[in-house]
Amino acid sequence: MIKILKIARLELSILFYSPVAWLVLVVFMVQAGTGFFGMLSSFQELFMMGEKVDNLTRMLFPGINGLFDKVLQTLYLYIPLLTMGLVSRELSSGSIKLLLSSPVKITEIILGKYLAMLYYVLMLIGVLGIFSLLGVIIIKNADTGLLLSGLLALFLLTATYAAIGLFMSSLTQFQVVAAISTLAVFAALKFVGGIGQGVDFVRDITYFLSISGRTESMLNGLISSRDVLYYLLLITLFLELTILSLKAGREAWSLRVRIARYTALIALILLCGYLSSRPGNILYRDVTSLKAETLTEASQAVAKEINGPLQITTYVNLLDQHVYSGLPVSRNTDLARFESFRRFIPDIQMDYVYYYDATDLANNPNMIYQGDIKGLTIKQVAEKVAGNIQVNLNSFLTPGQIRKKIDLKPEDNTFVRQLSYQGRNSFLRLYNENNQFPEEAEITAAIKKLVSPSQKVTFIYGDNERSINVKADRSYRLFANDRKTRKSLINQGFDVLPANLNKDDVPAGTTVLVLADPAKQLTAKAIERIQQYLSGGGDMLITAEPGHRDIINPLLKHLGVSLAEGMMVSADKRSTPELIQARFKRKEIPYFQQMTRPNASVAMPTAAMLEVSKTEFKVDTLVQSEPGGWNKKQGFDPSSATVTYSRQQGDDKGSKPLMVALTRARGNHQQKILVSGDADFMSDNLVGSAYNFTFINSIFRWYSKGLFPVDVSRPPALDDALLVNRPQLSIYRVANLWGIPLLIIIAGAVLLISRKRK
Repeated sequence: MIKILKIARLELSILFYSPVAWLVLVVFMVQAGTGFFGMLSSFQELFMMGEKVDNLTRMLFPGINGLFDKVLQTLYLYIPLLTMGLVSRELSSGSIKLLLSSPVKITEIILGKYLAMLYYVLMLIGVLGIFSLLGVIIIKNADTGLLLSGLLALFLLTATYAAIGLFMSSLTQFQVVAAISTLAVFAALKFVGGIGQGVDFVRDITYFLSISGRTESMLNGLISSRDVLYYLLLITLFLELTILSLKAGREAWSLRVRIARYTALIALILLCGYLSSRPGNILYRDVTSLKAETLTEASQAVAKEINGPLQITTYVNLLDQHVYSGLPVSRNTDLARFESFRRFIPDIQMDYVYYYDATDLANNPNMIYQGDIKGLTIKQVAEKVAGNIQVNLNSFLTPGQIRKKIDLKPEDNTFVRQLSYQGRNSFLRLYNENNQFPEEAEITAAIKKLVSPSQKVTFIYGDNERSINVKADRSYRLFANDRKTRKSLINQGFDVLPANLNKDDVPAGTTVLVLADPAKQLTAKAIERIQQYLSGGGDMLITAEPGHRDIINPLLKHLGVSLAEGMMVSADKRSTPELIQARFKRKEIPYFQQMTRPNASVAMPTAAMLEVSKTEFKVDTLVQSEPGGWNKKQGFDPSSATVTYSRQQGDDKGSKPLMVALTRARGNHQQKILVSGDADFMSDNLVGSAYNFTFINSIFRWYSKGLFPVDVSRPPALDDALLVNRPQLSIYRVANLWGIPLLIIIAGAVLLISRKRK
């Protein structure tokens, strides 16, 4: 060990007796600091304008264009300048012969040189540590765990770069060649992850070797044994390769022996890497203050209910526009989407089924990229697509073969996953959003559906009720039954189905029965079946419009509720008078937490006031109109610029109930019935309003007693303010961009001049 330390000290003296080491430190600090203080100034301007920003630590450091992100983009350029002469200098000067003939082991020589580089790496990380310490000082409630994890990630990455640079320096006596070769290895390690993606074992090996994206998890605060071991194994590999390279120069090895030793070393490292990356062998540590890189407690609770293998089968259609997401070349990226769940469900088994089929080839979005397909059969189109994307059509099941396995017609033969556990199934789909893939809420809901009581929402049809199958302004498809909408009930753990009560009974197992604004008089048989369902304690949601009060009131009178004459109007002149921004009232009712926010409101156009008479139910006003509005008894022109209040005409001013919750005990079950004097708040053209979808999901969470939709919300981040003003920030800027670099330059100049004089 003493010899290693002496060699390290000698290397450091050589390093710092040249201007390169000092110059790299100064350039590194100025480059990192310029971007960092630029972002600080931007956020300070936002705060001065009254904007609210949270997660400041993440934004300023590992976030896009944050300090760590910027450093990561240029860090690889510094290391070859420092490592290119470590061994090549000895080779070119001939001093390597003295080293090899001295009573010092080659291992000690290499470890000593590498230790010197680690010391310099620590200095570079120390520069980042200065900015991190500054972040702790000036950011309110800064996430120190996130900062320390990011520094660790950059240290391990830089240490790995140094080991690679040391090895490349041992292969040539030309320092420039060593530097360029080091950069070439960096590039190879970055792109090796794309090699052999069609073969599972090869894909796992090349993915392990790939350095691209390795720091991402640690930069975001999640330290895993897989990532740490990756860097340690890679460091070990290149140090051992350096040692073997020098030994080969001193000892007379045959080509066979040399190949065998290199092969054995690489095979051992790859085997260790492969084993360390198996899901069951990975250890995790989330060091962020709010455990932001870990599943929420709700998701963890669901994961604990899975005892045994969870099968996830992904059906990939060659003719679907999302086919690339499921091909083997995208496999590792796709598997990573379930990484956070593998921590708590190690026995997730992923399977991929490839096929080609189409329910409507002419309107398939993917066909616009395939040229003219007129007159072609499905197989001929599949052959054309397979040729275009360069895949083997024989790897895909034919329409007949896939239909024997599973009926994917209801899913329009799009990219879909089927989750299976102990005989129960659920689906995960892609959505019409920028981020098309399911996130924690949807994945948790799909898993929870496998282990929780079924939640079946039945929509009544047959009397011109709102449709759940046709997308239109008045329809309920988006929130209820649209497979491409993330927040749709069907993607949040519910089963959704229609029922015509004029012909059939309420389907068995219905947990919520929905009567959505019927436009025709309900038949006596339909009313009888609804009343039988309610008498049995079933939960129900009833929505109606003022124009249909005569249709709905005969049913509502049995509940003690009715739609009053007239229509609510708003006093807000900035919007049309019939549009009511209703407020949530009953804060004590669970599962509506988000609706208690100061700015939360539900957009309700053409709403009717509800009147409550004597009833056996407990009645709570859930949503009410604004205080300045009133119930307009007589008709008015909605296009009119002003609608006036007239007490003489019977107008009733003030906050009025627009939605009521009726509850009563039925054995061990609390029966829940919601009646809304507005049906449009759930319609396709309004669910996109600020809080409408949130409110709808809260309603069904209330019905299901919190089962679905799964609440994966997290507490707000606390690092939401800067503790310095502009003058103070200017002082920090000058100190870090001018003061410290100037001190480094002076220290380097003094040392270099002193050495020259000696």
